[in-house]
Amino acid sequence: MIDAHVHVASADETAYPRTLTPAGSDWWRTRCGVDELTAELDAAGVDRAVVVQAVGVYGYDCAYAADAVAASDGRLALVGAIDMAGTDAVADLRALVAATPLTGVRLFGVSAAGAGWLTNGVGAAVWEVAGDNGLVVVPTIFPDGLPGLRSVIEAHPDVTVALDHCAFPDFGGEDAMADLAAMADLPALHLKVTSHNLDHDADPATFVDTLAAAFGANRLCWGSDHPQHQTKTYRQMLDLALDASRHLTADERTAFLGGNAAALWW
Repeated sequence: MIDAHVHVASADETAYPRTLTPAGSDWWRTRCGVDELTAELDAAGVDRAVVVQAVGVYGYDCAYAADAVAASDGRLALVGAIDMAGTDAVADLRALVAATPLTGVRLFGVSAAGAGWLTNGVGAAVWEVAGDNGLVVVPTIFPDGLPGLRSVIEAHPDVTVALDHCAFPDFGGEDAMADLAAMADLPALHLKVTSHNLDHDADPATFVDTLAAAFGANRLCWGSDHPQHQTKTYRQMLDLALDASRHLTADERTAFLGGNAAALWW
């Protein structure tokens, strides 16, 4: 079993100074370092996890996430992040590739800066570098960014994409799920189905079933968003994923809960 979306933050603010932004919750106020993450994984029987840069805590300084992954003996994989509104996103990505055990790059488009990089050429340039380095591109966008995302993916069909939180369809209009499902004709596009998507009053299996019917279960992977997602314990988030995937076949469920993430990041 592999968790495709976790975060870490160090208690040592001298070695790893924080640059807090409005993105996300205040999960970093509790103990949430790599040792605590490993203990949660062990207790739940989760074998590996993808550490995603905590933009809300560190901005685009990926030092702690990178150090945690480098010391994990292969148990953790790194999805770093670069500032798409910065002066040179391409140079930033190349520097991150050179300095860290990077397997994916998170492109943040849900902050005040927005996701203009999807249409202004910056995203296309970053996609090129990601493809050259075998990286998975991980866009974090809202549903209104899907048309722009389609254009970039169509122009770079060989670059694998894993869409964070399925583009938060609950933050879109009533057609947001249909708009997301309409992207299924893009073979490069995979979806990260997280606790944000599943932790609602509705049956979580409905969400997974809908996307599996459109994309196929082989393009979906589970991520807890621990400890950013605070309404459930880690074990409860795993149980939520198990419940959400209960209608999948045994092979599809195994892929959703780990196999697909292994193919993407290991």
